[in-house]
Amino acid sequence: MSNYPDYVHQTLARARADGQWCCGQPDAAALCFDILALFPGCEEAQQLVYELFCDEWTIYDNRVAIQQNIDEWDDRPWQQRRRLALSYRFMSRWDGKYKMVHDRGGPGDVQKILEDGKMELLSAYCLGDEECTDYAWTIFADAIHKAKDPQKTLFWIGWQYADLGFFADAAEALGELCSRFDDEKARRLLAEVVWWRDNAYRIPWIPPAGDGSRYDRMMESIDPSAPKTKDYVQRIRNENQLERIAPYRPSIDKGLAKLFEIFTPDKKEASAPTLVDWSFLDKDDGQPGELPDWVKKRIRMFEKWKDELHTEMLEDLKNMHKWTRNIEPPSTPKRYDPNEPPFDPSEMLGDFDDDLDET
Repeated sequence: MSNYPDYVHQTLARARADGQWCCGQPDAAALCFDILALFPGCEEAQQLVYELFCDEWTIYDNRVAIQQNIDEWDDRPWQQRRRLALSYRFMSRWDGKYKMVHDRGGPGDVQKILEDGKMELLSAYCLGDEECTDYAWTIFADAIHKAKDPQKTLFWIGWQYADLGFFADAAEALGELCSRFDDEKARRLLAEVVWWRDNAYRIPWIPPAGDGSRYDRMMESIDPSAPKTKDYVQRIRNENQLERIAPYRPSIDKGLAKLFEIFTPDKKEASAPTLVDWSFLDKDDGQPGELPDWVKKRIRMFEKWKDELHTEMLEDLKNMHKWTRNIEPPSTPKRYDPNEPPFDPSEMLGDFDDDLDET
């Protein structure tokens, strides 16, 4: 660290100071990514992001937030990528994020092609059809070739990959952009996705990766008629996808890919010390249990409305989360910055702030 300019030391010191307070970790990590955009080899910045993410309340908040989308016992492989993508969205603070959220279509002259490529990515992201990722890149490459503004197109593609948790692909697209253009925003985003690519295996609030066997076991109790993990992809393929990919070939031939699978030893996911004891997942008996705290809070909120719509939503909520397990909050209280005014939910939510009391 002695070889870096003084402002690097000062920025990292500020990140450590900001990151000690409740909800300060994402903004503190953003300062580290600012440094990594300028000095990609700065190990202290890389490690500090991980230390910030190991804050026990950050772990708890992310577990609860992700659980509202995916049960922790769901170990189907594509759900792991969804957990990473959700985590990235929850924790990312780069300046261009919110502008990109409102620019989901990409440059107008190649928007239709980009839309087809994104649909392939979504098939892998939501439905687990990994073959779609090979077609996605071929379609995106066509868009880059035809685009009037390849710089903007590459940036849009890189962000789409990052937003959906394909961090290695995002790094390749953004790396290509940075090799061809002097783009400060792209370098900043590249620094962030490279960190997520290299550290995805040790995000502390994400359960260990699985092969779907735990999901299949749980579904035997919940709904024996549900498709098994191995059958799921074939079930959701449809005519729209076939029409979309018809003009293209996958980025790697299926036969060649199978040869690589035969002659390449299985790559085991890197292991890291865990801050959460995940052994409870394999001990789950598959029976309905008490609703999680966050579901109970939502129920109390819905009960304040007496209309038919919220009554239906209330029943759906109860039925949907019968097998969602409660996550216990940390025993240590949250630490708030004494220089910041306390957050008062009633200023925005009025009477409903009673349902947002501290856990």
